Amino acid sequence: MKEMKKKVQRVLLPLFLHMNDQIESVARTSGDTLLICAEFLRWRKLIYLAETHHTDLIGECLLMHNRSRVEDYLCQSLPYLKDTQATLRVAAIRFIGLAAWHLRNRSSEKLRDICDALLPLGKDTEPSVRSLALQTVFILRRDMPTSGWSLRSLCCWLC
Repeated sequence: MKEMKKKVQRVLLPLFLHMNDQIESVARTSGDTLLICAEFLRWRKLIYLAETHHTDLIGECLLMHNRSRVEDYLCQSLPYLKDTQATLRVAAIRFIGLAAWHLRNRSSEKLRDICDALLPLGKDTEPSVRSLALQTVFILRRDMPTSGWSLRSLCCWLC
C-alpha cells in the first residue's frame, strides 16, 4: 500500500497542471482524477480544494503537504515550460515560482537553475507567458543578493 501511495503522489502535479489544459474534457478529467487521488491518499485539504476547483491553492497544498518533494515537483514541472499550450506553460511558471519560494533559503544554485530554465520564456510568442516568466525571474533574482543580476541586465538580455 505504501508503494501505491508513492505512485499516486507522483501523478498529483501533472494532474494539477493539466487542470489548466485548453481542452475542457482533459482539464475536467484531470481535476476529477486529482480528487480521486486525494481521496485515496486521504488528504482532506486537497480533497476540499479539488472538489471546489480552487486551482490557485492546489499547488501550495501539494508543496505544504510534503515539503521534502519540492525539488521533485520542480523537476516534474520543468518539461511543461516547453508545452505547446500557453495555459500549461503559465500554470508551470506559476507553480515553479511558488516552489522556488519554498527553496529560497536552501539552495541559491537551484534558484539560479530555475531562473535559467525560465529565461528563454522571456522570448515566448505568448505575452502572458513572457510577462509571467520575466516577473518570476526578476523576483527570484531579487531574492538572491549575490546573483549579479539586475532589472537592467534582464532587459538587456531581451534585446
